[in-house]
Amino acid sequence: MLFTQAPAATSGTSTGAERRQSGARVRARDRLMDRMLRPTQEADPLSRVRGVENLVLFIDDDLRETAMALGNVEGYLLEILKLLEAPKLAREEVHALAADTQVLDHVDMLVETLETLRRRLAKLSASLR
Repeated sequence: MLFTQAPAATSGTSTGAERRQSGARVRARDRLMDRMLRPTQEADPLSRVRGVENLVLFIDDDLRETAMALGNVEGYLLEILKLLEAPKLAREEVHALAADTQVLDHVDMLVETLETLRRRLAKLSASLR
């Protein structure tokens, strides 16, 4: 799956800050995906609100689905980058990436899951009043 793919290696000219920032993205992805496997501890404000347990589970699902869709789009961009950085550019390879409509499905999924996530966060916000 493209989502678990690490960011492309860069030349030796990158700064330590850029490398740390890249590592932080990978760790953030790990945290999003690990929430599915480990029981989560509710934040203190959430532990005092009744009836939000299921909503928080749905938000967790939305976070994972959004991250996966974003990872798939990122994978497509990395494929384009790899192609452009290749020593030889072949028309067929460029055409294959240009004709790949699956990335549009991933973008649609990203938009859909983000909208659902926003709606559920608004519902959670209303529960905290």
